[in-house]
Amino acid sequence: MENQVTNNANALRLFFTEEVFLVKDESVEILPLRNPEPVLVVENVSVTEVKEPVLKPEIAQIPGINSTNVPKVYPQAPEIPHIMAEPVPEKTFKFLGGNKKSVLILVNDSEHDVSTEQGRELLRKIVKAVDLGTPDFAILNYSNYSGTDFAELHRFFKPAIMLSFGVEIAELKLNLTWQNEIIVHETTRIIFAPNLHHLDSDLTAKKTLWGHLQKIK
Repeated sequence: MENQVTNNANALRLFFTEEVFLVKDESVEILPLRNPEPVLVVENVSVTEVKEPVLKPEIAQIPGINSTNVPKVYPQAPEIPHIMAEPVPEKTFKFLGGNKKSVLILVNDSEHDVSTEQGRELLRKIVKAVDLGTPDFAILNYSNYSGTDFAELHRFFKPAIMLSFGVEIAELKLNLTWQNEIIVHETTRIIFAPNLHHLDSDLTAKKTLWGHLQKIK
C-alpha cells in the first residue's frame, strides 16, 4: 500500500477546503513560575551527636531563612525496661496439731516447747472442755517468732478462733483493747489470757477464761 503521508500543498487542499486561522486564546492566563520554596539541607545525623541543619549559601541568602528557625532533629530516646518487684515470700511456721477446725492457740515460753508441766496439763483440760482434739487446733510457741503480727498469723493459719496465752495485743500489733471480753477482729474471735504456767495458779483468771470458752463452744 502506498504511503499516504504527504506534504504536497495541492494534495492537502483536497482534504482541507476551509480556511484555517490561528487565534490567540486570551481566556487562559499562564502565570510565570514563582520562586521555588527554599529547600533545607540537613547534614548526616548520628544517634550520639545532633548537628545543626546546614543551609546552602544560596538558600541562606533568601530573606526570612536563617539557621535559627530551621527545625532541629532529635534522636529517639532509649527504651527503659520495666523492672518487676520480686514477690516477698510468705512467712511459714512450725506448730503442733492439725488445725482442721481453724483454732489457733498461742503460747509464749522460751524454755519449753509449749509450757511447764503444770501449764501443759491446764491446756489439755482447756481443749478437752471445748471438745477439741489434737487434729483440730494448731499450737504455736510465739517466743520462736517474736515480732510476728496478727496479719501474718492470719494469712498462714486463717483462724476462726484464737486463744492467746501470754502474748499481748501490742505484740500482735492490734489496735484493740482487752476488757475481759471476747474480741471479734475481722473473721476471728480472740481470747487473751495469762501465760499458761501463771494461769494455772490464778483462780480468778481461770474462771474468766472458762466463761469465755463457754461462748465459743
